[in-house]
Amino acid sequence: MAIEKAQRLTSVPRLLDQLASLTSIRDLELIEFSLLTTLNGLLRPTSLSLVRLNSKGQPTMEILYGDDRCTVHQEQLSLSRELEQADVHIQTYEMQYHTIPLEKGVMMVFALTSTRAGRSYLQVVSDKPMSNLDSHLMSGVLQIYRNFFSLMQHSQTDELTGLANRKTFDDCVAKVHDLIPQEFEPVDHERRSTPAMNYWLVMVDIDHFKSVNDRFGHLYGDEVLVILAQQMKASFREDDMMFRFGGEEFVLIIRCVDQTACRATLERFRHEVESRSIPQVGHITISLGVTRMSRETFTATMIDYADKALYYSKHHGRNQVTFFEDLVVRGLENLEDFKAAEISFF
Repeated sequence: MAIEKAQRLTSVPRLLDQLASLTSIRDLELIEFSLLTTLNGLLRPTSLSLVRLNSKGQPTMEILYGDDRCTVHQEQLSLSRELEQADVHIQTYEMQYHTIPLEKGVMMVFALTSTRAGRSYLQVVSDKPMSNLDSHLMSGVLQIYRNFFSLMQHSQTDELTGLANRKTFDDCVAKVHDLIPQEFEPVDHERRSTPAMNYWLVMVDIDHFKSVNDRFGHLYGDEVLVILAQQMKASFREDDMMFRFGGEEFVLIIRCVDQTACRATLERFRHEVESRSIPQVGHITISLGVTRMSRETFTATMIDYADKALYYSKHHGRNQVTFFEDLVVRGLENLEDFKAAEISFF
């Protein structure tokens, strides 16, 4: 015991270096990676993972640590019996962690974050229970993580609507870029059981918003923005990305199999907004411009495509969804000649 304690104490300087590295990161997902790396060095567990659940308790992402790296999984996830048990226990009794005996060893599930959108848990499997020293160090590391995560989340959130803010958009697009299928990626029909998901960039603008501010005042204008943001959260999946770009303009990044499915999703959202009556203001409508995201196309170009589609919606009757790809087919717009790989900066 004395030898083990001495070994743990000698690892404290390295732990402090890792914590310093963790709190220098400005990306929420990288913070999660750094947390797993730090805890693996501290505990050397049998397995280590971080799981995100949505508000319904369904898993939306799992980050596994193994072979000195983190692997992210987002598709075809299922909730283990142990995690389901721990989730219920932690939510019911407002606990910070739950311990589950296994056939060989023990699983410890720690509550990390909890918001209206969902919650996240750390799963640690070890061949033996934690020592008092490890437990104390673990508690400290997790509290530092929770505090820093909260600060980061606040800095990336629009205060009025609760959506992600404009400066967060660029980082999210970079992440999505790596998830977009290659344009001519070969499909293994024997291994792929579900169609590949495409990502769609959507620009949303409130029609005649200036008149709302002029007629009712900016407080009612802010109320309209908040209600629209709430409608977005209710209309789209929790792993879809929603941003307030500024003023009355919003941006979405959503996943749909094809343009038909994307159009149906957005038309349903547009209709829900149009049908809702806002106290004092009455009914509002929105215009939407959409383009399919491509790994081969520069981000600024995709934004321009969606913006041109939005411009068409705004100037051809408003309260409608326009796809840039449809405008190209009709000869009203042209694809840019350059691709992302051809862009260079000095």
